[in-house]
Amino acid sequence: MSNETIILRANENSSLYNTIKARNSKQNVFDYREEANACPFVKKTEIATPQSSMNNQNQQTLKIPLANHGLLYDLYLKTKFSTPGADGTNHTDAGHGTALTNWAGAWSWTKCRLVYQGTTLFEWTPEWIMCSQYTRATKEKSLQLDHMMGGSILGVENNTATALVGRRAAATSAGGIHLLAPLKAFFSDGLGRVLDLYSLNSTVFLEIDYRANDQAHEVLETATNFCGYDGCEAICKLIELSPQELSAYQARNYVPGSVSSQLGFTTTHFQEAVASPVLITGSSQVGNKIKLNSISGLVRRLFVYSTLDADTTAKKYFIPTKLSRVRLLANNSVIHEQLETSSGDVNSTSNGYRGDIAMEAYSNNLPMSYGGVVAGAFDPMGGGKGSDGAAGVPAPIADGETDMSRVVVINFALNPDDYSSADGLVSFSQVSGGGPILECFFDSSASSNPHTIHVVAEIASITTYNTSNSGSISIKTITE
Repeated sequence: MSNETIILRANENSSLYNTIKARNSKQNVFDYREEANACPFVKKTEIATPQSSMNNQNQQTLKIPLANHGLLYDLYLKTKFSTPGADGTNHTDAGHGTALTNWAGAWSWTKCRLVYQGTTLFEWTPEWIMCSQYTRATKEKSLQLDHMMGGSILGVENNTATALVGRRAAATSAGGIHLLAPLKAFFSDGLGRVLDLYSLNSTVFLEIDYRANDQAHEVLETATNFCGYDGCEAICKLIELSPQELSAYQARNYVPGSVSSQLGFTTTHFQEAVASPVLITGSSQVGNKIKLNSISGLVRRLFVYSTLDADTTAKKYFIPTKLSRVRLLANNSVIHEQLETSSGDVNSTSNGYRGDIAMEAYSNNLPMSYGGVVAGAFDPMGGGKGSDGAAGVPAPIADGETDMSRVVVINFALNPDDYSSADGLVSFSQVSGGGPILECFFDSSASSNPHTIHVVAEIASITTYNTSNSGSISIKTITE
């Protein structure tokens, strides 16, 4: 049996120990201090539909009015597709194949906006959804995202419908295809940051800019065999308060003539064409440089990745290629640098094994969807092969062509588990020399064909609720 007296007496004789214990922060951690005891409420799901019907083929913008009640804490966009022949005829025969693009739940549109009285409160892009959700996801969560958004293998063409697999098989299914995109925003960061739909003096709208339908297909061998748009819905996760609690909530938070505020965030996506990628070699001194003029405000996190233009043309919107070094520059000085942003290739004579990308993910506390192609069998030190000999990558999602470890995360913040904390910010608009410059070197194994570099930013904001003297309440988002 241990003698606690010896330990306690030893600590009492330590001057540093006594100095530490004299600090104001000392507390008895075993005192009962708090508990979770919420007010009466009910969780519910409400479906909101567009003001106008959806055309099955055209590029279009749809507006969905959200409910005028409840506290919104989570939001999803469901896009529905019809199938061109549930019996498997015509479109399964050679030359008649059909398949949606990977993650068509997100890539069928280009932007979503949360709009109040004509002002945008928040903006989503598919680029941000892919980067933000899959970098924060464990392998199990990434599989849920794949299932939700339609990420899967393409499958090979086959004349027999029952022999099809993957996205080709889904295009033959009776009942159509329903895919969803998670629309995380400032109201997703905890119950204290919900969007109050009860109290606002006018309706909040979700606006969606849909692509032309053929741009949502990776395979469309016959123009008439398309998976047409068949409607969309906003799935709203709401908290409904009891009448007494709602009255007390509004009295506490909306005093006539006052303004209340909370930390929030928004996103933006910037891209620039790179006609001649600079591959990193021993003689490479200057990479491809891009001025980030269109990104301003207090930046908390950047996601940087590159795509081949040929992939985008083929409706393969998210297959990041290898970048080997990424820098942020200002006034010819380096303000952030990641030297090894590729895992290398042990089969190469010059570009060996690199563990730096795993270190960055580990340091940032970002799971990055890590997990090999073959569960439990990924062997990065053996050339990136699974035990069955299949090519492996560190963080594959969907069909394995996309490796999330190729997304470079420049993290000024500390906590990846929330979006809105002011725990590390950089004012891009105040960086001297006309703002920061991004410099990228492509991996030595990368294609020299035209690429596009994508920069996705999470930007801090303040969300304000303004209560007039008459009690009318409005909301707006303030950014730098």
